[in-house]
Amino acid sequence: MATTDDYGQGVSIASLADAPNAEALARNIANAIVKQSILRYTSASQRNATITSPEEGMVAYLKDTDLLTVYTGTAWLPLLGTTVGDKKNDGYEAKVTSYSTAFTAGSYEHCGVNWVAPLSGKVKITVGARVQNSSSAGSLISPETRLGSTVGAGAIVETPTDSIGYSHYGTTYARGTATHLLTGLTPGASYNTRILHRCSVTGETAYFAFREVIVEPVS
Repeated sequence: MATTDDYGQGVSIASLADAPNAEALARNIANAIVKQSILRYTSASQRNATITSPEEGMVAYLKDTDLLTVYTGTAWLPLLGTTVGDKKNDGYEAKVTSYSTAFTAGSYEHCGVNWVAPLSGKVKITVGARVQNSSSAGSLISPETRLGSTVGAGAIVETPTDSIGYSHYGTTYARGTATHLLTGLTPGASYNTRILHRCSVTGETAYFAFREVIVEPVS
């Protein structure tokens, strides 16, 4: 009667009492070992069509999205996720005193990314910009994160605040970044993050350029 491997991984090993069958021996060993390794597929659809009855703990790499996924027993979820970022160089001016996309002059574009939450449900968000003000007032940026893959749309998950953003006060140019940890995310769900801005004093003008946002999965 066939036995299993010494490490409890379900690899079937023929005993001396079994009838000789080289094909069955090779297939039993190969199939058991392959499903314990990192499987590779061109896409999630190919993975799902091939593995119709996945087992908890299976790991598969998706070539089209460069994602390492794991089957949790109920769904395939990103194991680590992928670092994404966006950068906008053009400058613009803003007078709004609450976090917004409103601007008064220059060339504004959304600086944002969409991403998928990793298995840990945690990501590190970094925002940065070159800023200046028309007076001693502050020029501030902060990230806003929403549910869904469309930048600027979806239910707000984390509102922009001074405590998670970057700020500079005064008329000289400054370039800086701010990083914080966002937790409590739903693994496998789609999110989007963009940079919003504000001026700290009504009537003054904040200047922004070279904005950048980076979202990194955290294990």
